[in-house]
Amino acid sequence: MEYTSAEQYWIWLSSVEGIGVKRFYQLLTLFEDPVHVWDNAEAPEMRFLGAKTWANLKAARCEEYLYRLFDRLERADCIAVPRVSDRYPQRLSRIYDPPATLYVRGRCPLDTERMLAIVGSRRCTRDGRRAAREIAAGLAREDVTVVSGMARGADTCAHEGALSANGRTIAVLGCGVDVVYPPENAELVDRLLDMGGALVSEYPPGTRPAPGHFPARNRIISGMTDGTLLIEGTKNSGAMITVRDAMEQDREVFAVPGSIFSPLSDMPNQLIVEGANPVLSHWEILEHFRWAQRPAQTPSGIPPVQLDDTEKQVVDPLLVQSLTFEELRAQTQLPAGRLNALLTVLELRGIVVKLPGGMYRAYLETR
Repeated sequence: MEYTSAEQYWIWLSSVEGIGVKRFYQLLTLFEDPVHVWDNAEAPEMRFLGAKTWANLKAARCEEYLYRLFDRLERADCIAVPRVSDRYPQRLSRIYDPPATLYVRGRCPLDTERMLAIVGSRRCTRDGRRAAREIAAGLAREDVTVVSGMARGADTCAHEGALSANGRTIAVLGCGVDVVYPPENAELVDRLLDMGGALVSEYPPGTRPAPGHFPARNRIISGMTDGTLLIEGTKNSGAMITVRDAMEQDREVFAVPGSIFSPLSDMPNQLIVEGANPVLSHWEILEHFRWAQRPAQTPSGIPPVQLDDTEKQVVDPLLVQSLTFEELRAQTQLPAGRLNALLTVLELRGIVVKLPGGMYRAYLETR
């Protein structure tokens, strides 16, 4: 990867340990650009950095440091995208505190026409996981780049949903792009990269996950996109940090409504009451931005699904939520053999689907 001289100095300064976003832009206010910071590394005006960071800056002001830095990027199979680069996402550049440099692994453009963030609880419900997957897949089929944070729960499901539709997805990390976190998502990371997605971070390669990194990275998730969708989340969750960032950045906020008795639906429901856009499917988002129009409902000529009373006894609770065989048996009070036979027939008719973990769910409406 070739960098201009100006880009190299930006990457250099932003990589110095202790030079975060705030100090980076303070230095630019004092010295106009990173070149003058390099030239004035010994200047007394640097004292505001503190002894340790100032010492790091002076130690980094050498050719050997630059060689190691760009060699590390090459070995991590990533590129650096400083804010002065044409590759830097324009939406992100307009937020209050844009990262000085982004580190990117993968081929997905960072500034496509349609981009939406999907976030939610790490401990989301079965329906929350389904909502994240299905909405992400629906958006991806309409050429929307899905952006999330690769966290457990809703984030992971959003990435999986976009990939299931052969779409683009970007994961913004709270660690280096060469560090897989959480570790169980190693296969997901490989699929994301193989299918043309990207990993993005403001932290240099090799940076390990740290608690303070994740709230900071949330502003990037919302800042790169046209809007943020909250699947599920509590008041103090990381997902709500992203939502608040989106509000401060004057981006659209969407929320999936849920049960008034579910703690994880408290914040989505509250956001809707306060004016957020309610989302029942990907179409509410697509129509809001005029990215696509919902297909007209035309008569299909297919007769309505016919169920007898016993079949309805099985299907009705599965239209509400996913249940295990034993949970369904307890609700229907049917003998195990009879229930198993009914489920088999309903699966063959395409009315009931068996999910991972031995769960069952009905997806067709009865009429």
